Amino acid sequence: MKMSRAVLRERLPGYAGQALLLAAVAWLAWAGLANFLENLRRLRIASGFDFLDVQAGFEIAQSLVPFGPGSSYGAAVLVAALNTLLVVALAAALGTAVALLVAFGRLAAQPLVRAACTVYVEVFRNIPLLLQVFFWYFSAIALLPSVADSLQFGDVLLNNRGLFLPWLQWVDGALVLDRPRAEGFNVAGGLTLLPELIALTLALALYNGAFLAEIFRAGIQSVPPGQAEAAATVGLGGMRAAWLVVLPQALRLALPPAAGQYQALAKASSLAAAIGYPDIMQIVGGTVLSQTSQALEAMLLVVVLYAAINLLIALAVNLANRRLLRRQSR
Repeated sequence: MKMSRAVLRERLPGYAGQALLLAAVAWLAWAGLANFLENLRRLRIASGFDFLDVQAGFEIAQSLVPFGPGSSYGAAVLVAALNTLLVVALAAALGTAVALLVAFGRLAAQPLVRAACTVYVEVFRNIPLLLQVFFWYFSAIALLPSVADSLQFGDVLLNNRGLFLPWLQWVDGALVLDRPRAEGFNVAGGLTLLPELIALTLALALYNGAFLAEIFRAGIQSVPPGQAEAAATVGLGGMRAAWLVVLPQALRLALPPAAGQYQALAKASSLAAAIGYPDIMQIVGGTVLSQTSQALEAMLLVVVLYAAINLLIALAVNLANRRLLRRQSR
């Protein structure tokens, strides 16, 4: 009991200092909010989130759910969030595939393969991401042919208007494959991937893939060489041994740091506003904010949505890591 009191007396100044600091921060936050609300009252600007039920009155170029000028601002926020999730998911999947290939390539026996993978990593991770976004959007995709001269790969069309894929549609109680087709200056039917989506996905995937490749390479190198040798003794070839034996053990160590890179990818997706892709920052932090003049509420929505996406990524990676640990403990 005497020892506990002594420890308490020793730590009491620290506790008091933390309490004072917390109180000061809370007071500053409250004073700032009160001043902001008072300024809104004087300027007769509405506050609160009632605007989410108001008719938006604008179109969105890409929408995964039905949306039109008659839809509400709340629906616009949902569309923007889904568009952001789409580009993050596509870029993360493509970046992971590229990263795994490059990670194994940097450890390959062939010098040419190792050199090519090393050049990729050193080039793409040292060029600013925004510059890469601009390159894909204003250079690579802009050089694609027009609709009339579209590149055709079976039922897939590629031109400077985007990538057009066959898509299933519900017609008269049955699923029908809707194939894209060029009609004058436009493409009708199918699923459209906008040039902005393609450029942003490529830039995010290749840039973050370079960092992920180094994370995965470190994880692969942490696996004892005896594991691959043991796989070879039971008849597993190089690729099968890497996929079934080495990679699961490497991912257990690589996934925690990779989670941070996936979150960095999600946050970097806000660069979509630079090329006009309708994501959270472009729609909520731009169009909705400018039309409603409710800056605090709009930016608070932006912060909450990006935080939710990053927490979702952390949760998904943690679940995947736990599953790997359970499989390896059997």
